[in-house]
Amino acid sequence: MDWQEIYQRLLVDRNDRTAWQSLQQRVSRWARTVLIARGTHAIDDAVADTCAAALLNLDGARGAETFAGFVYGHFLNVRRGVLKSAHPLTLGLDDFDFPAPAEEDGPDPVALLRLRSALAALPPRERRAVTLRYFDEQSSTAIGSELGVTRSNARRIVHNGLRGLRRHFREQPHALRT
Repeated sequence: MDWQEIYQRLLVDRNDRTAWQSLQQRVSRWARTVLIARGTHAIDDAVADTCAAALLNLDGARGAETFAGFVYGHFLNVRRGVLKSAHPLTLGLDDFDFPAPAEEDGPDPVALLRLRSALAALPPRERRAVTLRYFDEQSSTAIGSELGVTRSNARRIVHNGLRGLRRHFREQPHALRT
């Protein structure tokens, strides 16, 4: 579906599933090229934020011919905010001193124990947010809904949880090692 058809369909019905999915796919292509270093959650959030902003301001679009530029303008605003954030919200497992897992045995049980211990040390809300983000692969919007907070507060809670995990591994680098 091209940009003009997406625009026309959204003008008629803003809940048009096919048009909405096409819009998300097109914005996702832009986001993947410039936000991949920030992680899949940043890409998902940028797509959701861009599409929501475009739909909320659809009446401000100047027609089907300029709709792609209209959406791209919203994407640039969202991207700017993501790139301004000082730290990407990634676990940074390379920063942790985990022993290498044995290939034939699957994940290293000691490393898993250390991770479980670090997660258990987090406050319940941060533990839930980190679990939703990295184990259930939920977006900030979904995490916010689950926790009953806004999307930006959900991001803050995840970030604080990751900071707590990093601090735990720095302070106890050899905890639970055999």
